[in-house]
Amino acid sequence: MAINPNGDNGGGGNAIPPGGEHHLKTSRRLIRQAGYELEKRGDRVQACDKAAGAVAHGVKAVAAARSWRSDSHNRRRNIVNLLAAEYAMPDLTVMQAFADQLRRNIDDNWMCSGEVRYYLERITGLLADFTGLLEREPNPDFAPDPDQERMLSRLRLTEEEIAAQWLVDYPPPPPDFDLEED
Repeated sequence: MAINPNGDNGGGGNAIPPGGEHHLKTSRRLIRQAGYELEKRGDRVQACDKAAGAVAHGVKAVAAARSWRSDSHNRRRNIVNLLAAEYAMPDLTVMQAFADQLRRNIDDNWMCSGEVRYYLERITGLLADFTGLLEREPNPDFAPDPDQERMLSRLRLTEEEIAAQWLVDYPPPPPDFDLEED
């Protein structure tokens, strides 16, 4: 977990950098928007876009708490795979696979509403499990294999990059998405 270099770690424990909180709130908003786009507007493409974005932001939130880079799709996939192995939660990789499928559907719009709905339901539950890792400490019994260690070495931020996370001036969160029809 990242430690606030200014010493304000939310009651003495580890704190999520401001970017992590921003990504967590964005993830939660986007997953609600995905359901709205599908159920109220019948827009499968927008539902897929919002759900895939929700997963990306959820992964970014957890990565920020671990002081890991999450600036590419492949890095985010590595993060999901590493954490699934660390906590023996293989279903987390399903979340990423479903998000990848939804991302592909944005261009081709080949999925039917029932398929998108199924993926959204599964992603919603798995995303809650994944972001629940923010409450957990790293697993002290996890011993990465050589491939996982190589991934970790590519993900870890330097001390300067960690300190810079605390200096970013994130905009206030947008107003919560109104799920009711006007």
